[in-house]
Amino acid sequence: MILNLFLGAVIGVASLVGAANAVISGADKKPVVIGYYPNLTKIDFSKFTHIHYAFAIMANGPVPVWGNPQKANAQLTKLVTMAHKHKVKVLPSIGGWTGSITFRYKTDGIDIDWEYPGRQGEGCNEVNEEHDVKNFLTLLKELRQAMDGEFGVGKKEISAAVYIHPFNSSVPEMAKILDRANIMTYDINGPWSLRTGANAPLYAPRGQDSVDSSVNAWIEAGMPRHKIAVGLALYGRSAIAKVNMLRTKKINQNQVQGQISQGDKTDVFFQSSFCPLIPGGLSGTWRFHSLLSQHVLKSPLEANKPWARVWDAVTSTPWLFNSKTKIFISYDDPRSLALKTCYALQKNLAGVMIWSIDQDSKGNDLLNAIHNSIKTTNASC
Repeated sequence: MILNLFLGAVIGVASLVGAANAVISGADKKPVVIGYYPNLTKIDFSKFTHIHYAFAIMANGPVPVWGNPQKANAQLTKLVTMAHKHKVKVLPSIGGWTGSITFRYKTDGIDIDWEYPGRQGEGCNEVNEEHDVKNFLTLLKELRQAMDGEFGVGKKEISAAVYIHPFNSSVPEMAKILDRANIMTYDINGPWSLRTGANAPLYAPRGQDSVDSSVNAWIEAGMPRHKIAVGLALYGRSAIAKVNMLRTKKINQNQVQGQISQGDKTDVFFQSSFCPLIPGGLSGTWRFHSLLSQHVLKSPLEANKPWARVWDAVTSTPWLFNSKTKIFISYDDPRSLALKTCYALQKNLAGVMIWSIDQDSKGNDLLNAIHNSIKTTNASC
């Protein structure tokens, strides 16, 4: 009964977005560019195939709710109208880092962001290592059946944001149901790590996680290439190094584990209302537009003093270091995102997924780099 009620709620949300999954000529024959849209912001629809509106959560039972229902309803209506004029699809996203607490068999959405089935996410999530993945598969099957029955076979998409490591089972069965698996190939290293490292390394030494290792793992687990989208982060993470990293210019050096430095101006003390067991604090996150507006970067590819920009050839990512404060920032810029996009195309993947649209610069330097990389599909990565 709970599942049926939830499916009814999902169908209701799908109806709200109207013909978001209506057949769009040629849309599925080109690489997908999926942008997560957390709030009202200016969008260049010509550079996207899909917009995911995030997040509704399952905080009080089986019906997904928005943090501000009135605002979400108004934004969704406007977003869908504008998107459809440009032949762009819209999918509401249900879940997120703080909204995955009650995710069990009975809860989910159209774009599913359960962090994570069978694994702990934020810290208070209900985890059942034995049954989570099986329940997730059951949910996908019943969600597909309900949506196909209501709207017609294949008329509505179901996608899932997934962890860098694939499930230990059921991936081939999930692949038959999902339109896409969007791999969250970021937050791989951060202030929680023993050593400084790339937030989203394209490649990494053997035994370390990266975009490439994650994509290969999902393919080996049974997810078809054409259903995989690589996650791209438009933000970076800071940490405090124990040494002057510019002496060797190696990206992996000793850091003060667990000590989070102030991120950009929007980085304020945060205490999750969904997980009071986890201590509140700063995130250390730097949005790309803040790196520019707060003059850490002089231009998209150049740092302002006292910051120094270093390119790491192994991970194909840039990093910043302030020798006065010993603050290290790993992030992505136009060069690194172009390489990741090129990688996705040459790997014959579905495309890329972006978190999140509002973190780009005023001139859309990152989105333009992604788009230009797609236009030059024969370019060498």
